[in-house]
Amino acid sequence: MTVIAFRPRPRAAMPGASAAPVALTGTFRSPRGRTGRMRGSLRVHRLVVVPSGTFVTGVFTGELRDDDGSVIGVDTHRATIAADVEERTDGRLTVLPPFQLDLMGIPVDVDATTIGPPLAPIRSLLPRLAAQRAWLPPEGVPS
Repeated sequence: MTVIAFRPRPRAAMPGASAAPVALTGTFRSPRGRTGRMRGSLRVHRLVVVPSGTFVTGVFTGELRDDDGSVIGVDTHRATIAADVEERTDGRLTVLPPFQLDLMGIPVDVDATTIGPPLAPIRSLLPRLAAQRAWLPPEGVPS
């Protein structure tokens, strides 16, 4: 059998994707019955905007520690979490409200956090959208 090696294609930049991980913190009930702390990160893969809402898909990594500082464990979990988009004067800011994440079979209450710098204001996308519609036939004309 002949095997042909292809060079890997560079990954396209996805809207909402972030190269730098987003810091996360949270709390959970430790196996000893105390309040444990989680410190972790989120590697954002994509920001998804659909009619039912806005969602962030990525890989969540967390280090679970008991209240005395001893490490319980480290786990990674791929998930999609509901997000809010706040309109600001300098653009739109993506905010993750508090949510619950399952790491190592332990439900962790993750604190609210913001993702990256504000995205470009929506009006900067309008010329691109108009250019995409330019090739479409006028309304009422069969294609």
